[in-house]
Amino acid sequence: MSLDSEAISRILTGGDSTPSCPAPSLFPAPSFRIVGLCLNHSLMLTPFRGTLMTSNFSLPSELCEAVTRSPFRVQIAFDGNWMDAFRFGPDELPSRDDLHKVLAGREADVAVEFCFQLRSGENFFFGQRRLGKKGDRDTLEFVDRAFKCSLGRDWIDLPDFLSRLERAMPDIDRIAKDTLCKDLENVEIGITDWWRRGDVVEVWNKESPVIPDLKQITINLDDFPSLHRNDIKFACLEFNFLSPLHHWFAVEISDQVEGFHILRPSKAWSWLVKCLSNYKEPVD
Repeated sequence: MSLDSEAISRILTGGDSTPSCPAPSLFPAPSFRIVGLCLNHSLMLTPFRGTLMTSNFSLPSELCEAVTRSPFRVQIAFDGNWMDAFRFGPDELPSRDDLHKVLAGREADVAVEFCFQLRSGENFFFGQRRLGKKGDRDTLEFVDRAFKCSLGRDWIDLPDFLSRLERAMPDIDRIAKDTLCKDLENVEIGITDWWRRGDVVEVWNKESPVIPDLKQITINLDDFPSLHRNDIKFACLEFNFLSPLHHWFAVEISDQVEGFHILRPSKAWSWLVKCLSNYKEPVD
């Protein structure tokens, strides 16, 4: 898709962004963040003690089989501001020249997300972030090549999609084969597009590899009504990876009822168990 000069001007000034909803004033200040992860230490759950280790994660078959189609939307955000992300349908991708104009001056923190719908109807997304310097031309390669991987004509399945992303990334980023979704850092619950503004609760990390049960997850979520019922976006369970670059995937864990998104802790626990079933625990 080629954008005319007026459209590009609107994007560059922020006028063409599509916020998901107005920002309410009742949510707390942004959480403390480390390398792009929203780790709110005041909200951390009591850790399960385990051996410090390097994660060894693989996507569960239940998830791979649930993603049956190519992304219905791709989006790009700067500095983690997903509420003002620029969103495109797979048949409306901007040209490379237009991307260059949109990225100009914003190359330091750029993230791309691919939005899918699971076979059961829930939302699922995969994202990756590139941290660099202002004016870094490799960021254009990163975004342009990632966008092209979303084209439906090339769709086979989720593992193949990740493999194509690995092969497509610029050589300077050193993303080798079979490195995406392998070194799991932590798992969090939050509101989609609201990670830097609202409550985020960590429910698992690689220093405490025992999976919490449903009762513990429910108890630790009790103090955060913003997660239980909101009119912003759906709540999701997000799996974060820091190597070879910050990337993540997330699955919807709320139901929409009369205009509100209602958190279902049982969905969170079910997906947590499925996704950690292949996690390799340390060997003494």
